[in-house]
Amino acid sequence: MLDWLNDDQRALRDMAQAFAVKEVEPLAVQIDREEHTPDALIAKAAEVGLFGLYTSADYGGSGADLVSACLVSEEIAKASPAFAGALTVQMVLSPRTVELLGTAEQKQRLLPASASGERVIAYSQSEPAGAANVASHLTKLTPDGNGWRLDGAKLYCTQANAKVVLVMCKTHGRDGKEGYGCIAVDMDRAGVEILPYEHKLGWRGTNTGSINYNNIRIEDDDILGDVLTGGFSHRPANHANVLAHAATSLGCAQGMLDKTLDYVKERRLYGRDMAELQPISYWLAEAHAKLVAGRALLYANARAFDAGAMEPAMGSVCKAWIGDTAFEVCAKLLQMWGGSGIMDATGVNRYMRDAKAKCMAEGASEMHYAIIANQLLHGVGSLVRPAG
Repeated sequence: MLDWLNDDQRALRDMAQAFAVKEVEPLAVQIDREEHTPDALIAKAAEVGLFGLYTSADYGGSGADLVSACLVSEEIAKASPAFAGALTVQMVLSPRTVELLGTAEQKQRLLPASASGERVIAYSQSEPAGAANVASHLTKLTPDGNGWRLDGAKLYCTQANAKVVLVMCKTHGRDGKEGYGCIAVDMDRAGVEILPYEHKLGWRGTNTGSINYNNIRIEDDDILGDVLTGGFSHRPANHANVLAHAATSLGCAQGMLDKTLDYVKERRLYGRDMAELQPISYWLAEAHAKLVAGRALLYANARAFDAGAMEPAMGSVCKAWIGDTAFEVCAKLLQMWGGSGIMDATGVNRYMRDAKAKCMAEGASEMHYAIIANQLLHGVGSLVRPAG
């Protein structure tokens, strides 16, 4: 499958697969158990170019297309969906937001350090009052003398230990108009308060935390894009991000299937090879069929995105359907492990937990189905142009 990949895409996929097997797989259970990603693994991922994969070569990256980013996310997720999720935010969402919105000076200041792994950039949007529903957000940027003041609170920020966070917030222009903007906040700035990291069902090791912004002094060069529209005008980065995260869900379920196939082929049950039991073979075939369908859906849309021709709401179709399907597949496959699947020692129940977490992270499935419904019923949306 995916026989249409070009040589560069195949090479990136093979590199990511080898990296996942050698560097990520041996640490995957530890990341889940300790809820921490070793700094050494992050450094190695940066060293082989994963952080800068989707960043333009002008700013120290590889300038790869979204298909390549999805291939990498999928391969890493086969070993550790949690690490893949955190990597995808750093590889796709955060740097591409800066690249779309930033001035030449801002890009040079932020992106080379991001591509090299020296400076992790996080993305902060969800709020207590309304998750990703920006209409209900309370975090705000207001004029303050010759500068600005940022106040508010954000929930569930992936990589809350980052050096820089892109804060999406309501904005009040100097002319009294209101909008929604994007602010690059250095996390060592006075008034930033990072709350203790959350303990989560799945997607562990991502340093997910809530952040309070208490009377933060903001300068003009901290604002990315137009102060009133920056929070919306980087939408291509969000579309690319949901496709890349759908790839992590796909990789999560494929990783679980690969391990389950090995387990089933080796185990005897009721005096017979487990693989010969008809329900087992059917369940495996069904899982495989669903993942083949999901892979076709994802990469058809990633190719369309790269060509500037992805249809409206298809990013949400991929994120919601593949995410929900991945959880269903992982839950069914875990059942085949019996009691051993419940035990942490086997290291497989994390796939089901990570798959469920992915149904909520980066926009819950219901939010994406709402976007799809809005497109179906009201025709809201247009062709999505590539983020570049």
